[in-house]
Amino acid sequence: MTYEETAVSQTIDRLLSDRHDLDAAADGVLDNLDQFHIGGAGAVELLIPTLALAHGDVVLDVGSGFGGPARQIARRTGNHVMGIDITPSYVDAARDLTARAGLGDLVQFHAGDITDFPLDPAFDAALTMHVQMNVRDKTTWFRHIAERLTPGARLAVWEVCQPHRADLPWPMPWSLDGTDSFLVSADTLLACVKEAGFATVEWTNESTWVQDWITKTFANGLPAGPALPMLLDDGYTRVINYATALADGSLEIWRGCFTKNADQD
Repeated sequence: MTYEETAVSQTIDRLLSDRHDLDAAADGVLDNLDQFHIGGAGAVELLIPTLALAHGDVVLDVGSGFGGPARQIARRTGNHVMGIDITPSYVDAARDLTARAGLGDLVQFHAGDITDFPLDPAFDAALTMHVQMNVRDKTTWFRHIAERLTPGARLAVWEVCQPHRADLPWPMPWSLDGTDSFLVSADTLLACVKEAGFATVEWTNESTWVQDWITKTFANGLPAGPALPMLLDDGYTRVINYATALADGSLEIWRGCFTKNADQD
């Protein structure tokens, strides 16, 4: 399994202790550390409006990682967010960073699989970012998400797709050797989401936006830190390989917005 880092919280504590000038509660300070997807905080900003959140809505973040998107949504909107992730050490790190950020009243995290998560109460919106690449049966997985949403609820996705068969330079952020990677084309992924009980609001190729983000973010080389690759085994190699595959067109990034069908239960 790829996500086997067990000392994430200790690494974060060391990285932040080395930077006494950082205020973890300040907006944007941890963006290079806690966003486990390409595009960082900027990608989350693209998703927030599509969630169409109203006052009091509660959001489900499926595959919440270190909790960056959940905290960002809570800061921007004031809505409560529940994150769920299968890796206990990531959940521990997310809780630690949330406490440091002073957002424990708005953001909580659960360690486990979406298939075992309670059906009640239902959530008003959901997002998932860079998760389905590790899921073989995507339709069933998205159906589990739908079952935990109210009818008409929005689902926002930010996902990696493979437009054509290509040999990828492993390791990648989501897989060390490709054995737990299940990439599909954008058309196939869209069909899986729709079959799971969602109607399409928007399905957009954001690969050009991502390339611009990579150019700006790494204009002066790899970030000195604290940064996400420092938390992952062989992290810098994985990030570089990912950027290379995006640059040569072997991979694409797609942003989607969907609504749960009213008759879906």
